[in-house]
Amino acid sequence: MRPPSQLLTREPPRQIIFEDYKIDLPIKGGWGYDFDSACIIDKNDPTVSKGMPFDGVGIEYVFVEKRIYEEMIIFREAHEKYSGIRWDLDNQELLFNKDIPYDRLVFNVVGFTDEVWGEITNRFEEIQKSGKLELMTELDAYRESKALRFRRAFYFDITSIYGQ
Repeated sequence: MRPPSQLLTREPPRQIIFEDYKIDLPIKGGWGYDFDSACIIDKNDPTVSKGMPFDGVGIEYVFVEKRIYEEMIIFREAHEKYSGIRWDLDNQELLFNKDIPYDRLVFNVVGFTDEVWGEITNRFEEIQKSGKLELMTELDAYRESKALRFRRAFYFDITSIYGQ
């Protein structure tokens, strides 16, 4: 198993995320794979409530979740979809490129093909029903051997919120 390919879409991420999840994120730009395709956090977007504190980090995390789901579920053929998807922040750093501040987040991502996930789930339920909890160690080892693991970087242009 190899990591999912980068998303190449005609429509911007904001539109795709809205169509798939009915969430209108105050963002511009691309999918955030590098400086050139960075997702731009836009505090000045017309949808942002002026009387409320702006949660740029929260927007970054929603974007991370939705891009991972787009890569591993939505933009894949039916027989190539993943389940049991998790991601954990590995590191975060502030970078500058051409005097523009960027937040770079790197996540460790784990997922399982739908077929494997179904098998793991069924085996787990059988263990629970039988009460043979000693079989969990074997199931854990099997699950670990079948996991797709990869790292993903996310670049956010944070000009509108930097220093605030």
